[in-house]
Amino acid sequence: MKYPSHKIKSNAAEGFLIMDKNTREQLDEREHRRYIAEGFRGILAVLNSNEPLDAILDYITLYARRLLGADAVAIYRLQVDTNLLCIQSSHGLSKKFLAQATIPLGQGATGQAVIQGKPVAITDVSHAPEILLQPPTPEMVRLLQTLAKRFRSELSVPLIIKQEIVGTMNLYYIHSRVFEQEDIDLAVSFCDQTALAIENARLREQAQEEAVTTERNRIARELHDSVTQTIFSANLIAEVLPTIWTLNADEAKRGLDDLHKLTRGALAEMRTLLLELRPIGLAEARLEELIKQLTQGVSGRIRADIQVHIEGEAVLPTDVKLAFYRIAQEALNNISKHSGADKVEIELISIPALLTKKRRQAGLVQQQFSQSIFMLIRDNGSGFDPKSVLGEHLGLGIMQERASNTQFNLSIRSEPGQGTEISLHWPKFEY
Repeated sequence: MKYPSHKIKSNAAEGFLIMDKNTREQLDEREHRRYIAEGFRGILAVLNSNEPLDAILDYITLYARRLLGADAVAIYRLQVDTNLLCIQSSHGLSKKFLAQATIPLGQGATGQAVIQGKPVAITDVSHAPEILLQPPTPEMVRLLQTLAKRFRSELSVPLIIKQEIVGTMNLYYIHSRVFEQEDIDLAVSFCDQTALAIENARLREQAQEEAVTTERNRIARELHDSVTQTIFSANLIAEVLPTIWTLNADEAKRGLDDLHKLTRGALAEMRTLLLELRPIGLAEARLEELIKQLTQGVSGRIRADIQVHIEGEAVLPTDVKLAFYRIAQEALNNISKHSGADKVEIELISIPALLTKKRRQAGLVQQQFSQSIFMLIRDNGSGFDPKSVLGEHLGLGIMQERASNTQFNLSIRSEPGQGTEISLHWPKFEY
């Protein structure tokens, strides 16, 4: 059978239109999925950053609104002590709604999502009181009325952290919407990211609190082991000086010298501890001054001849300077507590990189920190066998951790009865 030519053309055109529509829908779906995948990648990048929790939640609500096609989004957090759900982050909600958007547990879609532990979807907000299990309070009725003036549909998904519900993510839509399972699954994925952000923030806060506690305990030990002991010794000398003076003036003068040495050392150590209580102070102070202050502090605790030789002026990155400072501090503490040395030598030498032409040509040194710095701390004390001493003893582990950066070259040499020599070099490159 032959068909009229215009029919053939018509059918061909119709088939082309159908194919084109299907292709377009596939392309739109593919583009939508790609957009969602990129959004999740962006959220993961933010989660791995050091941004504050509020900034991360703000980013998540913004992208949830875009990717889920919502007209407004809110993240509610459950206040356990009051059983109230309060908004922590939102996009697209009016000030009037935000002012009254505190929801008791069990009330509305938000409160029910927490109670039931599963998403609660409402196609028509104006009928919510009839749909939800628990009769609304007068405050909840007013909130629903405010909500219904702008939005028709709502989806509330619980935020779950380690099987504990800590809040919800709510999506609001101006037009009536029937929520498909795919919509709900995607919203749950965003809730998982939000829960991860909240948990990460909690862990960061916990780690910071533990770090603060550890630092406080360290400073307390320093006060007890150094300043308190030094002042106690100075007090004993001061008490017996009047008696000694009447018996032996020369011995009393030596006592006065010891008293002066002790009080000067205690003052230096107090200055160091006060500096450490203000971390920016360590960052601002010159390394040469920090080393001198540490030396003055330990001189009040040991009867040893301490020789300090400083050459040049170090201009260092803050982390490098702090590594030198902490290693010197640990080394001097070890000398004070364990060595029994009567002679200590300290060298700090800064060498401009202009003397190391090969290194500069090889691009191994950044211009702003174009120098090399070397520190040596040597004593003639009892020493030890490094092979038989565990890393955490004598502060060796602390030193090695401070110098764990590949740019440092740390050497610890010691033998029983032969004293100890600790050297630190930065950068590690040979020249």
